[in-house]
Amino acid sequence: MMCLAVCLENKNNRALFEELQDLERLKGERNLLAFSAGVDSTALYFLLRACGIPFDVVIVDYGIRVQSSLEVSRAKLLSFLDRRQCYVREIPKITTDFENNARKARYEFFEELIVRFGYTHLILAHQLNDALEWFLMQFCKGTSGHYLQMPSCYKKQGLSGEYYIVRPLLRVSRNRILRFLQENEIFYFEDFSNANTDFLRNDFRMHFSNPLLARFEKGILFSLENLCNGQERILKDMNALTPLRILPLPLFFIFKLEPLCALEQIDRACKICGVLLSRKQKLNITGLLGQQKFSISQGKVAIEKNNQEIFVFPVCAKEAIPKIWREKYRLLRIPNKFRIFLETARKLGKAQEIFDRIQDLRSENEKGVIDSR
Repeated sequence: MMCLAVCLENKNNRALFEELQDLERLKGERNLLAFSAGVDSTALYFLLRACGIPFDVVIVDYGIRVQSSLEVSRAKLLSFLDRRQCYVREIPKITTDFENNARKARYEFFEELIVRFGYTHLILAHQLNDALEWFLMQFCKGTSGHYLQMPSCYKKQGLSGEYYIVRPLLRVSRNRILRFLQENEIFYFEDFSNANTDFLRNDFRMHFSNPLLARFEKGILFSLENLCNGQERILKDMNALTPLRILPLPLFFIFKLEPLCALEQIDRACKICGVLLSRKQKLNITGLLGQQKFSISQGKVAIEKNNQEIFVFPVCAKEAIPKIWREKYRLLRIPNKFRIFLETARKLGKAQEIFDRIQDLRSENEKGVIDSR
């Protein structure tokens, strides 16, 4: 069994351990490692084990490769030998938009386990090549600065609660990870689907990120770290953005606009509500943010601004609002589209909870308390 003392006898291993991030955060916590039996997750498994980090394993089998059953068997064997839990889910064949649907299915399983068994941290094996690949893809698609980075640790709002995403390998290139596995004679599977350039991510990896890292690894690492450091305030504001959960109403958002990351706030809120904004829609919203008020619909989601208050919520079927409530909503400065959503909430006896949230955002100088009774 590989231990830290043995690993540190090797100079390359020592250098690799020094690059691992956020290990202190993982000590003594309930950690879940997303495992694939490939290069990166296999290396991370053995590095975490050598450092004495507690973790269990989760693996998803999409059934698209002959070797996938062998990868699951590898995960089960390692977990059995190390007395860890190993969770496996077989996903029915995905026939359309594989990358997005696979990611959705994967995270649904992760979050189900996190809630059921009380895990606090989800550990992912993304490394430096992935970080550069992500940067280049987002940069070429057109996005704001916040979305160019791949943070090593952040709080994620799942569908059933919060947990942390941790990426200990983010400073380590794939070549260094391969060297670690080879020098320590650790078996891993090679995912040959990564060579399929029909997937945009693989195309960027083969033609851009990997060749660039082969020549400029140190400079790229320095630049990506500076990018992350410059985005800490924005990331903090983004992490504070959480949906309101007032059952049986669908998820919705009411929050104070933060000038440094207003578009990112709205984009994230729409994503959690089930709508991915296009570049054209983002440009349109950016132009509207300078206005004191605006009200638009983007597919299934409505977005409204009222001074510094932002409302993001599912579009509701239009219905008549009694005159007494129309006047009340007007006096309380409730945006037009949100009044329909609020009317649905009122009929369910949930309006006061929403009014309380709005009141929390209002200026301390504003007198009185919003009351729906």
